Amino acid sequence: MKLKPHHVALTVKNTEESIRWYQDKLGFQVIHRYNKHGMEITQLKLENVRLELFCYGQNTKPLPDYRKNLVDDLHVIGTKHLCIEVDNLDEKIKKLKGKEVEFIMHIDTAGFGGRYIFFKDCNGILIEIYQA
Repeated sequence: MKLKPHHVALTVKNTEESIRWYQDKLGFQVIHRYNKHGMEITQLKLENVRLELFCYGQNTKPLPDYRKNLVDDLHVIGTKHLCIEVDNLDEKIKKLKGKEVEFIMHIDTAGFGGRYIFFKDCNGILIEIYQA
């Protein structure tokens, strides 16, 4: 049996704001929108990466405060971040800074090779960009 990733699901506080953020900052495009089980569901795609955004409107709960610090966050059970591989990390950082994305750390090197940096989306969700 062959396995391959299909999508990453994120719960967001505001569907429209999140769609605009992922379109404007990273270039994602909406491929599906529907409502089910009392939530808005939107699927976005950028090349081979799919995101599924869930929004429960006023019933959406905020992220816990531990997400303010990357090291503290790594001590908590659960999904940690979305990582997107890029061809040119320095160029992508420059473009994202031009779109007012705020990075939460400086470029670092991975123990298995490559370089990476983290920032947060409009919901406080951690995103990593990585170059091999």
